[in-house]
Amino acid sequence: MKMRVAYLGPQGTFSEEAALQSAALLGVDADLLPCPLIEDCAEAVEDGAADYAVVPLENSLEGSVNVTLDILTTSAELQIAAELVLDIEHNLLATGGDTAAIRRIYSHPQALAQCRRYLRRHFAGVETVPVFSTAEAAALVSGSGSGSAAIGSRRAAVSYNLQILSSAIQDNGNRTRFVVLARQGKTFGRPVKTSLLFAVKNAAGSLYRVLQSFAVHGVNLTRIESRPAKRQLGEYIFFVDLDGTPDDQAVKLAIREAADEAVLLKLLGTYPVIGREAGA
Repeated sequence: MKMRVAYLGPQGTFSEEAALQSAALLGVDADLLPCPLIEDCAEAVEDGAADYAVVPLENSLEGSVNVTLDILTTSAELQIAAELVLDIEHNLLATGGDTAAIRRIYSHPQALAQCRRYLRRHFAGVETVPVFSTAEAAALVSGSGSGSAAIGSRRAAVSYNLQILSSAIQDNGNRTRFVVLARQGKTFGRPVKTSLLFAVKNAAGSLYRVLQSFAVHGVNLTRIESRPAKRQLGEYIFFVDLDGTPDDQAVKLAIREAADEAVLLKLLGTYPVIGREAGA
């Protein structure tokens, strides 16, 4: 039986590439469902239109994708079921080969930011136009003729019949972490990692005591960051990734003690890291 996999579309995005890779690594026979927004990907799973969604969570150059963090914060039905890290290669795409004629460059805001040094060096003063996805940028350029270019993937170049004028134009070390969002209870493979969020009392030492719970039990936190709680100024939610699962005694004890100190603690998923051995 095929599984329906939602991703940030249209065809030719890096999210599509991540969806294809995740399906192959998980051994899933997938029908891909492109969605115009990350929120739509999540809603497709919640509504039953898709079995799972593949969405970006964070980028090594530009940090976290706030929309995805907000979905994990508010959704009562979705969890992280797996993660995949993808090396991101951006390319300058156009209908023709004359870079001197380019007056406008389209792409997703994150892609434009990830190519900041290249654009400053080679296209200073050229207008950059943010759009919903790198694939949408390629589609726009495909129909606009000379004078415009897009930043996107090799897959987008093929899909929209564009030439690659310059390859690998991203800043160094550009990788994006994608997560597989599924309904609660859906699992893939052997989990090795856990994500959670928490909020603390507005009192001296409260944050320290939550984090101390993990330190005391020797639990390695691989990522921690804060986001506004969106209630009032000065209130924050903290997102944490850690090595291990609640089946590990140390992790179980650490989470229990952290929950006693926190005013809110929510598990976001316990999941495998797929493709790790290939560096995908």
